[in-house]
Formats: sequence, structure tokens, C-alpha cells
Amino acid sequence: MAHEIRLPSLGQTSDEMDIVSWYKQVGDRVEVAEPLLVVETDKAQVDVESAEEGVLLRIIAQPGETYTTGDLVALIGDPGEELPPDE
Repeated sequence: MAHEIRLPSLGQTSDEMDIVSWYKQVGDRVEVAEPLLVVETDKAQVDVESAEEGVLLRIIAQPGETYTTGDLVALIGDPGEELPPDE
């Protein structure tokens, strides 16, 4: 079953952040506490670490776009796991 990766609260003054880049591509193995993506808040660029392990199945949040704490950014699951097109 796929695990949702959501933007954490980074303890910044704003809940909005821009996606700068992804360290991983779809199909890459991800470990717990491994940096997954870089976000930029109103004060700094910060690495967001994965809270799950598995394979990066889908990237939802794209670089250059703004998201809010709690927004869904990716799905991580088991190797070979298939996702429905609309999930």
C-alpha cells in the first residue's frame, strides 16, 4: 500500500513553501530520514526527509510551485506496486 508523503511543518513563520528540487526520481529507492526534496520558505532552503521507506512511486509536487504544510507531495510504496491513474 502506498504511503502519502506530506509537507511537514518546518517551524517557520509561514506555512507556505516552494518546491526547489527533488533528490530522487520516480522508481528510486528511498530510506527513512533520507533527504527527499528541497523546499524554500520565506527564510531558508530546507531539506525534507522521508518518513517512509520504499520506492518513490509518484511525484505530485513540482519544482517552482508553492505548497502549504500538510499538502501531499509524493507517494512511496513497495517495488513494483501499481497505482491507479487517478490516485
